[in-house]
Amino acid sequence: MTPHAATVDAEAVLAARLRAHRVHGPDLPDVPSVVGHFLAVQGQELQPALWGASRRVEPGRRTSAAEAVAQLDAGEVLRTHVLRPTWHLVRPDDARWLLELTRPRVAQAMASTARTAGVRDLPRAVDVIAHEVSGGPRSRAELRDALVRSGVLDADTAGLHMVLLLMHAELELAVVNGPLEGGRQTYAAFEDRVPAGYGPLGASYDHEAAVRELWRRYLQARAYATIKDVQQWCSLTLADLRAGLGPLVDAGEVVQVAGAGELEGLTFFALAAAAGGAADPVDAHADPRAPVVELLQAYDELFCSYRESRAVVLEVGVPLPDRAGTFIHAVAVDGRVAGRWRWPGAGAREVEVQWSREPRPAEVAAFDAASAELLDYRDRREEAVAG
Repeated sequence: MTPHAATVDAEAVLAARLRAHRVHGPDLPDVPSVVGHFLAVQGQELQPALWGASRRVEPGRRTSAAEAVAQLDAGEVLRTHVLRPTWHLVRPDDARWLLELTRPRVAQAMASTARTAGVRDLPRAVDVIAHEVSGGPRSRAELRDALVRSGVLDADTAGLHMVLLLMHAELELAVVNGPLEGGRQTYAAFEDRVPAGYGPLGASYDHEAAVRELWRRYLQARAYATIKDVQQWCSLTLADLRAGLGPLVDAGEVVQVAGAGELEGLTFFALAAAAGGAADPVDAHADPRAPVVELLQAYDELFCSYRESRAVVLEVGVPLPDRAGTFIHAVAVDGRVAGRWRWPGAGAREVEVQWSREPRPAEVAAFDAASAELLDYRDRREEAVAG
């Protein structure tokens, strides 16, 4: 094994992350494998999230958007609220143990919103929702009507209340996503789409083993990270994370590395098997002056997986898109954010971009090529949905 470095600077951290995230060198076989690699992929913007996952698939094996949606519909990938109070994509065999691990923190984060909104009778709401989906997947509208009929939900305040009740039912393992219906998510019984047991943990749940598994899976897909990076991603307490990290460091499975340069003062952790590995091989036929341009979705794991050290992905003086308005997604040039773009609407023949600085002609050409791939991805999905 190559000895790991004593320190890492921003260049080394970014290069390791781009490899681990498969932004550079995508080599995974399909979208479900990408989701499993990351353990969880933030997914409140569903189509951009599926697009982002598809970019990690080996180019010769990339499936169409319609096939990615079909995999979601078939339950090969699930969508639920886990880790934080937001949607994530997970594999079925990771759903149960990951919810068991993180739902107390997610529920705690939701509690004040629920109290302020006046949400009541949560156990009864879960019972009503569970009863409805026992007969098969149901739309949000159908579940709303059932909750109104039962008296749990008031018709005039159904908006936010409905969202919170469904999130609570997800945390109670009553429902998870069902197939899309007319482009909209349905809800299905959790037990119908999630296998028994706790995936990599085995037949029974063990909290300490779950925290260690989270560390392993997080680091394999994200490379160097600080404890606070991991904490903001999964919402576990720092005490929990330190307790799980200790045995991995003691066993030599995880290494601790000091930040250097602009990262001085930060302590990073990485899997020992990956730290200090060889750089990406150089393609003798590639033009070193040709920029690599990626259209990264706003909630890409390259951004959402970190807090303290997120800025390594930014060009000097360029902030992340602020997610206000429609230009919320990020243009990355050679791994660093250099502008923002917005998801093309139906029928649009170009991807609109706002560069944060004047792009070079080669960067514009690379952006146009990436845009053509996105438009093809979108068009194939629209044709499938229309059919």
